[in-house]
Amino acid sequence: MPVLYNVKEASFQVKATLLETNLATTELFFGAEWKPATEKGSDGSERPIKDTWRLDLSSTPELSEISLVVDWSQGAVQYRAVIERAMISDRGAIQLQRAEAGKFELTIEALDASGRLGYVLTNDAIKDGAVLPGEKFQADLSQETVKQGGEIHVTGKGAKPNAPITVTTGDPKLVADAANASPTGTFDVRVTIAADAALKGYTISASDGEHSAQAGRLTVEAKDTLSD
Repeated sequence: MPVLYNVKEASFQVKATLLETNLATTELFFGAEWKPATEKGSDGSERPIKDTWRLDLSSTPELSEISLVVDWSQGAVQYRAVIERAMISDRGAIQLQRAEAGKFELTIEALDASGRLGYVLTNDAIKDGAVLPGEKFQADLSQETVKQGGEIHVTGKGAKPNAPITVTTGDPKLVADAANASPTGTFDVRVTIAADAALKGYTISASDGEHSAQAGRLTVEAKDTLSD
């Protein structure tokens, strides 16, 4: 049984049917440029024909190099395929039908560009546990004031996926639950305030073991009391 295959060939193709007859699609399909049409005058000189253009179909066309971007979406999720270097490798038949746009079938072949054929971009959370590169670790308080005996939540993002989150309150009267970050680096940690916690301000911070940030300043107020 083979244990390894060597890559002999790699390719990436885009097959497209262009539906609009214009300068870009026709020059791409025919592999030639439109030039002003001319005719010979009575004196034998070439003169332009008004409002007429000509495209010569060469038997030895010059194959031009292009770049190609293809976008598609599924609702709010967007995708983009980028081919930095490409050339036309095949042409289909021109389809001309009454009451329909002309159709130009093309096969576009990716060329090598510094070791790659192209790349794909998306805003979809397509990979579990992925954290966006450069996303900063952040923490926030669900509220800035709380009464004795109450609770708040410390939320954030940019943490290491599934990492334990440590919330520091600076006082044993403010107790944070044990919690882990989600696969995408977000977290939500509950903090319970004791009924006899001191009435003052507390600096709350969060950490995933590698990054840390202040969530904010929490002020503990006196709990409500019942009067006769």
